[in-house]
Amino acid sequence: MAGNGLPSLGRVKLTDLVPSEGIPSDSYKLSVSTLSQSFAQYSAAIIQFPASDGALLRFGLDSARLYFQQKAAYPPEELIHTNDSREWCKTSGYYADPQLWQEMYDYRPGLTPTDPINGMEFPPGGLPDRFGLLGKAARDVSYYLNLHSSPFAEILDNVPLRSREISSSVLFIV
Repeated sequence: MAGNGLPSLGRVKLTDLVPSEGIPSDSYKLSVSTLSQSFAQYSAAIIQFPASDGALLRFGLDSARLYFQQKAAYPPEELIHTNDSREWCKTSGYYADPQLWQEMYDYRPGLTPTDPINGMEFPPGGLPDRFGLLGKAARDVSYYLNLHSSPFAEILDNVPLRSREISSSVLFIV
């Protein structure tokens, strides 16, 4: 490995990536450098959230774990994911693939999934909050990548949607 490369994925604090007015701080410069090297070497980086946001993410992981544990071991035929490419923009809710032994939940703001058996399906707790939190991280990274004037900026989090409008962003839980 090159002498100036990172030995593992780069790790940066989200608070260090938040842009501020004036001269960039040393922590911002170091975070941007680490992020650049990590993206160049590994096409990935580890973003550390503040403690309060970390608690929300931990709650979300526990909520998702409990959600999947309370589901039936063998879901009914109606919940089997078909992978129909024409329906990609309508996916939201619980799906299972018995061949892969995999369960998943797609959360898409603006779309309330329905369970064919029980009517309305309730998602794992805290999804809108986690979606907004991950959107905040995506905004900060996109700002570093000079995408802050991009037309995609408004889909990076759960901005209020018009009536019957479905977000094109998805939070995918496996």
